[in-house]
Amino acid sequence: MHKEMQKQMNAMVSVPVTKEGKRLEGSLGRNMEKVVKAHTDALWARLQEENAKQEKLERDRTQQITNLISNYVNKDMVSILEKIIKKEISSIGTTITRSLSQVIEKTISSAITESFQVCICCNLTLDYRYG
Repeated sequence: MHKEMQKQMNAMVSVPVTKEGKRLEGSLGRNMEKVVKAHTDALWARLQEENAKQEKLERDRTQQITNLISNYVNKDMVSILEKIIKKEISSIGTTITRSLSQVIEKTISSAITESFQVCICCNLTLDYRYG
């Protein structure tokens, strides 16, 4: 009878304990799922917030760089180009003058030579015809 009673006690205790264990397991699983989802949502919100901050900083930096380049092009580059052009024009003027004077000298010299040759030919022809 003692053994029979022990068996019944085990059955009477183990069924409710198993049932309560399954209920606790389900409850714990649901609670863990809620906590994990809440933390995941919070992490996602934080990531989006940080991403928005970084994008804003990047836009600001890009705007700053664009402004610096525009200022350089509008102010500094004009004065630098002006200095360079003035310097180069002075040396170009000398180079062009030398080149042109050489070409003009050659042209005049060949024109004079050609004119003398034409005159000589014309005189010879006239001398031959009327001579």
